[in-house]
Amino acid sequence: MQKVESMFDIVGGVMSMPGKTVVDVGSGTGRLARWCARQGARAVGVEYFSRPLVKSKERPSEPGVQYIQAQGELLPLGRDFADLVIFAFSLHHIPQPFMLKALREAQRVLKPKALLVVLEPLAEGSGFEMLRIIEDETEIRRQAYEALYHAEQVGLSPVAEKFFVIDHLYGDDRKMANSFIDVDGRREEKLKSLRKEFKERFYELGVPSENGYVFETRLRLDVLRNVK
Repeated sequence: MQKVESMFDIVGGVMSMPGKTVVDVGSGTGRLARWCARQGARAVGVEYFSRPLVKSKERPSEPGVQYIQAQGELLPLGRDFADLVIFAFSLHHIPQPFMLKALREAQRVLKPKALLVVLEPLAEGSGFEMLRIIEDETEIRRQAYEALYHAEQVGLSPVAEKFFVIDHLYGDDRKMANSFIDVDGRREEKLKSLRKEFKERFYELGVPSENGYVFETRLRLDVLRNVK
């Protein structure tokens, strides 16, 4: 596995951003969409959950970025709209019966021969072990990979697959917990009864550093091309 600083390094290695139209499906708090815009792209962040969407809109507005609330399998965008569609840590959050439909929607909004980038976390590593205290995503991550296996059925042809490792730094256990809650607010209630275990495991699994504790996220990059 190749170690990188952030997902920005991975996405930037796939496509140069200036002048491109990019759709970030499952944009969360908007970090990736903002980064794409700063690199010169027109970025559209699509997010279904209200909590992260509100956070993204609370930030000072930036040129070249817009956010819309929608489901990944029902994108309110026209055909041949985007040069690049990205699912960054988000495909596995779409209910399994709709994962392939979400890929079909990505194909629909992509321009001919344009690219789809899917970043999916693997069910391994210290970051995954911490999340598993709250929610075990082993099965839904497997389902997301299975959906990609069938992507050719919806007009998406595989181009490349690579594996990466990203180290994430958290100042303390609460900051890590909040990062999980930002993805899905429903986790907040689950965490209330698990705070003690979560805190203990944080200091067991985290690697101490000067500014906090480091946790490893292992992920897979799949690049697919719109063949229609």
